[in-house]
Amino acid sequence: MVARRILTMEQVNDRLPLVEAIVRDIVSLHADIASRRSRLEIFRSRRPASSGMGSAYEEEVQQMKDELLRDERRLNDYTDELAGIGGQISDPAHGRVDFLSELGHDPVWLCWQLGEARVMYWHAGPCDESERIPICHATETSG
Repeated sequence: MVARRILTMEQVNDRLPLVEAIVRDIVSLHADIASRRSRLEIFRSRRPASSGMGSAYEEEVQQMKDELLRDERRLNDYTDELAGIGGQISDPAHGRVDFLSELGHDPVWLCWQLGEARVMYWHAGPCDESERIPICHATETSG
């Protein structure tokens, strides 16, 4: 596990080209994994596992599981790579990433989402539980 570093907005914005490349891979692979998991569940529900080991059906199911496991590991590698440069994926479906920072002396999360040109939001708690606040509001109240 990578220790969380406190980053400035400038440091985060400087990292965004690399962050964006990693996040594009995460979003794409996350969607592919979700789709294949769903197909596997449908496949299983239509034809429950047979009692005979080694059937073509069971081999296909095992191959699907193995491929999913391989890609889940790849997804974890991308997430680790992102953590290595200070980012934490908070929403892999939409490509939202948080970066530990400070506002005044209080810890906050700078929040960036795929498609945004620079960091424009922050939040105080977990991104899925707290609203993204425009950075201009923070600078207006702290100035």
